[in-house]
Amino acid sequence: YVVAIAEERNFTRAAERCFVVQSALSHQIKALEQELGTALFVRSSRRVELTAAGEAFLTEARASLAAADRAVAVAAEAVGQVRGSLSVGVIPTVTAVSVPDIIAAFHASHPHVDLTVRGGGSNEFMRDLGNGRLDVAFLGMDADVAPA
Repeated sequence: YVVAIAEERNFTRAAERCFVVQSALSHQIKALEQELGTALFVRSSRRVELTAAGEAFLTEARASLAAADRAVAVAAEAVGQVRGSLSVGVIPTVTAVSVPDIIAAFHASHPHVDLTVRGGGSNEFMRDLGNGRLDVAFLGMDADVAPA
């Protein structure tokens, strides 16, 4: 919840993202703040900002979530399962391959991978590949563009 609130900067949007009602999310954050003995967020009618304690907590919360994801992946790998997530960008004019067939085959082979597919443009996808927001993309590029 802390990560979602920090990223959304809004309790209502964070609750929607976490698939809980806003009152339940607020209650859990209040209980956490009481347990810690400090506020994690400064709330106003328009914005939610992290306190210094909130910033410190957020860093460790993200590390904990990443460690939990790695633990699940390692356990699955030990028994031959592929788990994790894969984000794919697809330009709307792909014709050289059947993207739906490729996605279906991948999902059939790796049903435990959370697959996200989104549309957009090649330049946007090149940036997103570079900054880690996409794992793979189907692009349309000029012949003189060097792969990154």
